[in-house]
Amino acid sequence: MTDLFKSNKGCFTWRQPLLFALILILFIGCKEEPVHRDYEVLFEVNGIERTVFDFESNYVEHLIKTGRNDTRRERYDFLNQMIDNLVLGDAAEARGLLDHPTYLGALYFQERKSMMDFYFVDEMGKLIDPPTDEEVRLAYAKKQRKVFVRQLFSLQEEELLESYDRLRNGEDFIDVANDFFETEEYDENAGYLGPISYFGVDDAFAEAAFSTNQGEFTAPVRSRFGFHIIYVEYIEFPAMLAEDDYQYRKPGISSQVKLRKQQIVSNDYVRDLMGSLSVEPDAENLSALREVILQLDGDEIANTTSTNENQPDRWTDQRLEELEASFDNETILATYVFGGERADFTFEDYLNWLPYLPFIESKNRTGASVGRGMRNEVLFKIAEREGYKEDDRVIGKVKERGYDILSDLYQYELTLEALTDTSTITVPNTFRDRLINNRHLLLKAGYWKIYAEDLSEAERIKADIQNGELPISYDTYEEVDYQTIDPSNKDFDLVQKSLIKQPILAFSATDGWMVLNVTDREVTEVSNTTAVADIETRFKVYSTINGEIEELREAAVIKVDTLLFDNIYEVWNREKESS
Repeated sequence: MTDLFKSNKGCFTWRQPLLFALILILFIGCKEEPVHRDYEVLFEVNGIERTVFDFESNYVEHLIKTGRNDTRRERYDFLNQMIDNLVLGDAAEARGLLDHPTYLGALYFQERKSMMDFYFVDEMGKLIDPPTDEEVRLAYAKKQRKVFVRQLFSLQEEELLESYDRLRNGEDFIDVANDFFETEEYDENAGYLGPISYFGVDDAFAEAAFSTNQGEFTAPVRSRFGFHIIYVEYIEFPAMLAEDDYQYRKPGISSQVKLRKQQIVSNDYVRDLMGSLSVEPDAENLSALREVILQLDGDEIANTTSTNENQPDRWTDQRLEELEASFDNETILATYVFGGERADFTFEDYLNWLPYLPFIESKNRTGASVGRGMRNEVLFKIAEREGYKEDDRVIGKVKERGYDILSDLYQYELTLEALTDTSTITVPNTFRDRLINNRHLLLKAGYWKIYAEDLSEAERIKADIQNGELPISYDTYEEVDYQTIDPSNKDFDLVQKSLIKQPILAFSATDGWMVLNVTDREVTEVSNTTAVADIETRFKVYSTINGEIEELREAAVIKVDTLLFDNIYEVWNREKESS
């Protein structure tokens, strides 16, 4: 161990991982190095240890939330950020922050979340066997192929059964697809999706498609989106499969196979669990809840490629406070059977899990969001029954969260002290120039949009357009020529987030659901030369927090295993190169 890493970054905080269970599963499944390396101590602050796993899981979450790339500099900065949090958190007791209600509340929520996470991970570990060499070889072979597919899709399996019977009786897939999609004229492209890759689509969809022979179709397959009958039109095989290439890529393929097995098993596990609860939703209360949520703000690009909870638009503290003030905590949203007795799932129960759920789903699919909250509540109750409150992993995660919250509270107090400081201070030119030369985005774009009554209609419009329908043929079609889009424009955020030249589903708090297609876009950074009036105040806050961190770090015993730190960076680089 060596003493290292003097902070030059100032005040940083790290928030609760919103998908800790998923991140944990990823790291369990994707290690090329021996598992024991995860538990080696990477650094410590005043005897508070953090392992390789602690760093990597938090760092992955940081990259996901910020969109930054993995670089050596980014890792060093994040490590300093974690050290800053620990020195602040460790010193917070002297300020009486251990009795702060925010701190105590955070521990309560973290304990519940961690109990649920670790119980779920352990259950998946019981159900999933490591992939065999035969499974990995087969996955490697499938990954080299391209499979050209068509599909019939519905949210309800029953709607596919008639078409499935017709196909089994020998009717042509394209004929059946034209009838199923009710095309105005016979369309040779009916249901055509084109080529898919083995690890590039929904897990269940991929397994079904890549297990079907050319010219054949599947029985109805359930994916995260609904139900599909998949027709394999053509399979493009590689010229050859080289053993050397397989051995080189084997670790990465093995990780992907394990992760896929985990995803499929976990989906089945959750469906079986929810199916066993005899859930009875309260339609009237759910409808009232949805009306309240609809009054909250939010524009969002619809997530049509994934239903996991890692979405960019989440419940903020302000939204949670507004919602809590607008609805009775005791309102029963649904009932379910647990431990042989019928239990209530109240608005208060739902509110407890909302920080971990997507805001856009709560707004547009309130029933599904409540179902997710109920799932979390039931998993927590099972974990509580199984004694996970005393699990060392849970206790460690709660302590880790506690240090982060204490760090936040400490910095908040320092900020208040700086704001009430009336003394004069000299602002360095480097700080002044950096603040004055703040940069903002200039957005130029051309796009069209088609308004829809609801999500279902937007999905149908998108599907029709992908099947050849002209966008201009819709009555609600609206086109915007290539021009500068002002940040105050209601479409600014959606156009900035959207993919290029690909129709996507989008939701606007102003206009509702739509199909949006950005045909051309240019985003540039421009200098904001407007003088900042409160430069001195900002520098006081900056210097106060940094000064306190510097003093605490000088007095702290900080040890970092630099060899281990460099080693895990090299391991990640090898894994990235082989993936």
